[in-house]
Amino acid sequence: MGIGSHEPSPVTAGAHRLSSGAGTLPRMSTPLTWTPATNDYELALDGTTLRCRFRKSGKVVPSVPRGVGDTKVGEKLAALRERLLRHEEECRSTVESWLMGGIPVPAALLGRVWADPAWRCLLENLVVDVDGHTGLLTEVSETGQTTLTGLDGAARTPPRGPVAIPHPVLLPDAAQWREALANRGTEQGVAQLARDTYRRPAYPASGSGVPDPAIDADPDPGATGIDDYAGTEFRELRHATARAARHGFVMRGGYAALRVTGDGTPVEARYWLGADDPGLPAWTGRLLWVDDAQRPLPLGEVGPVAWSEGVRMAELISAGGTNDGQ
Repeated sequence: MGIGSHEPSPVTAGAHRLSSGAGTLPRMSTPLTWTPATNDYELALDGTTLRCRFRKSGKVVPSVPRGVGDTKVGEKLAALRERLLRHEEECRSTVESWLMGGIPVPAALLGRVWADPAWRCLLENLVVDVDGHTGLLTEVSETGQTTLTGLDGAARTPPRGPVAIPHPVLLPDAAQWREALANRGTEQGVAQLARDTYRRPAYPASGSGVPDPAIDADPDPGATGIDDYAGTEFRELRHATARAARHGFVMRGGYAALRVTGDGTPVEARYWLGADDPGLPAWTGRLLWVDDAQRPLPLGEVGPVAWSEGVRMAELISAGGTNDGQ
């Protein structure tokens, strides 16, 4: 059973599969605060990277010398770094939930967090919609006034209102926004435009029994899952579950799971990895979607965001199997 059309981002179109988009944030230009750690060296945090330089010359050394990181200053900066990393991850998780949730974010909330570099690096340059105006988010005032940059490069300040962050599968002009972003020489902290998207084939709605011959020759109106990603082998089950965790997916009863509400109704995509001994070989199984009542959804009832994200999850996990490409 086909998974529908695949629309890779040109940013990664040369690769067979994408990463999850998680990782180090783009850094904002802020002066470093150097603190003497020893008689010879000073330390500073550059974002979440510990830097070291000579006190006399000011020359930055490639790595922190042995013993300098173990000083009181080094330990304090290391503890601060850990707090910053946790904060970044919390911010990323929240922005990702807004992208998946399809629920507009109060502009006043964005105004309160915009000055924080961790938040701003994730929010800046996302394609957003405010009061019917779509553009790249480039500024938010303390009062929640947004500034958007359009496809023509012009900056606009729409009336204050909730800020919607559309999923890329819902952006018909995503390619144009990618080009606009490239022309600005900037990037997004959260994979929105660089996200692989997948469009669902025209499965008939539940109970209709009427296929669309123009798109799918023989879709099954009763199908509740797809087996395109079943049968991928992992030498050990723990390798599959670790890969799922690395990409931000949770494990639930042997399934890698992802909750999506971007289509208006909460749906959970599930991809079977296994529930046996973590040290034993494992083979992946079916990809399916369930509602809040744990009812497997007929494929015709799976919305575009839930479909795209579920298939993306299966792609990312199955890419780590031992029989990838066979």
